[in-house]
Formats: sequence, C-alpha cells, structure tokens
Amino acid sequence: MLANMTLDGMEGLLHKYLKKYKVNLIRYADDFVVTGESRETLCIAAAIIQKFLKERGLTLSPEKTKIVHIEEGFDFLGWNIRKYDGKLLIKPAKKNVKAFLKKIRDTLRELRTAPQEIVIDTLNPIIRGWTNYHKNQASKETFVGVDHLIWQKLWRWARRRHPSKSVRWVKSKYFIQIGNRKWMFGIWTKDKNGDPWAKHLIKASEIRIQRRGKIKADANPFLPEWAEYFEQRKKLKEAPAQYRRTRRELWKKQGGICPVCGGEIEQDMLTEIHHILPKHKGGTDDLDNLVLIHTNCHKQVHSRDGQHSRFLLKEGL
Repeated sequence: MLANMTLDGMEGLLHKYLKKYKVNLIRYADDFVVTGESRETLCIAAAIIQKFLKERGLTLSPEKTKIVHIEEGFDFLGWNIRKYDGKLLIKPAKKNVKAFLKKIRDTLRELRTAPQEIVIDTLNPIIRGWTNYHKNQASKETFVGVDHLIWQKLWRWARRRHPSKSVRWVKSKYFIQIGNRKWMFGIWTKDKNGDPWAKHLIKASEIRIQRRGKIKADANPFLPEWAEYFEQRKKLKEAPAQYRRTRRELWKKQGGICPVCGGEIEQDMLTEIHHILPKHKGGTDDLDNLVLIHTNCHKQVHSRDGQHSRFLLKEGL
C-alpha cells in the first residue's frame, strides 16, 4: 500500500512526456517494467523516473535495473517475458522454478522420517499454490519438467529410507497405479463409506492451463460505472457448470420471470446475473442479492443510473 501511494503518478508522468513514443508502465507495488520503441526512448524514461523517485527520497536499484530487447527477454514477478521468433510467450522464470524445487527438496529433507501420508499432505499445497500462480501463462512444458524433477527427489527420498530393499519393493511400497497413470506417489486408503480411495501427490502437469483476459487499467470495482464490466468478467471467470447452476437456481426462485420487465425468461434466452446491491456498495454473491434478468434489461439497469436496481430492491427480489 505504501509503495502504491508513493509511486502513484509515475505512469501519468511518462505519458505526459513520452506518450507519442509508445511508452507504457506496468507496476506491481515497487516492481515495475517500462516498455518503449527504442533504447534511446527508454533511457529518457529512466531519467524521468530517476527524477520522480529522487523527489521522494528513492532511487533505482542498479542491480535490478537494465534495458533489454524483448527478444532477449526479462524476468518479472516470477515470469520470463520474451519473444520467440516474433511470438510473445510468458513462462515461469528459471530462478522461480529453481526456488520452487529447492522448497520441495528442503521439505523432503525435513520429512525424511515422516509417514508418506504426511509428505503428501505437506507437498500438495506447495505444488498447487505454485501451479495456480503460473497456470494462466505458457507453463505446460515447465510443469512437465517439474514433475520429472519432483519424481526424482521422491525416489531418492524413498530409497534412502530403505537402502537394503530392492527397487521393486520400494516401488510397490511408495508408488501406486491409478487408472492408466503409473508411478503415482501415493497410498490406497478408504473413504467414509469404506470404498477404496487413492491419496496421492498431485502432478503439476495435471493442472489445466487457464487463460485470463487482462483487466482494464482504469477499472475500479468500487465505482458504479464499472459495475457491469466486473459482472461480465466474473461471468467469464466462473466455471461454466457453476454459472449454469446459479442461473438455474435463480430461474426457479423467480418462477421464470424477469423482475425488470415482467416478461418470461425461457431457457434459450440471453440472460445476465445481476447484483441487486452492487458490489461497490457492499453487495455479495449470495443468491439473495442476485437476480436473473434479460440481457437487454441488464443494459437498461446500468444505463438508467440504477433506477431498476432500486425497483428490484423495493420488490424484495
């Protein structure tokens, strides 16, 4: 928060002096990247930023500051951003992957005498957290490579526990087959109904890559004029099955009637899920604060300064 307050205004300053040179700034707290059409332009941008920071008692870090061509690439927030034959790809940075694997190795060292179930419970959140961070970029190849390296570390962990046992014995004790997937680090147990259940270490490559649309820079969830924009983003972000389930429940609750126009909502009609009390005013995603309305009615709700929203509240829907 302090970094955002201190550095607020940097982007506007660059646009003021260098807008026609296609200069843009991407910032997260005190880490930022400036893009431009030439090295000379970026040198000017660096001088402007230095002056901006000096007024606030700050300076650029010489170790972290450099000017590179996009085809050489650079690391930012754990990703490597680079163009390959003219195509921009964002991949997990090598330093980030190395730090992640070191964490796995250190955890296994700490758990060298722990039961296998504890190892699985400890490593799964680490793997899931790291993959969730990177799953929205070109990470599939990296995930496959990480799986192989984690398997090697697990195999060494298992072998060291039983140095006198054969390879076949170690494999049968610590690795199971689940369907067509062999060499899964896991154990067979039973669920609450007594049915067999495989508890295993998740694989990074099993995490599905999910693309996310870039949010508009000026978008603010606390301003009413952006309410429709964030509703559309939420619709795209939600899993299709979850959205359909919410839509179905609202349709039943409303008796298939649109509370704005009073018309019938048929299953194949274009509809929107609307917040009665907007999110920027403290509204929630609970069903009591949602209504299903026609797409055209939804546009009217946002184009008439919330008049229909008050109507919906008054009707208690």
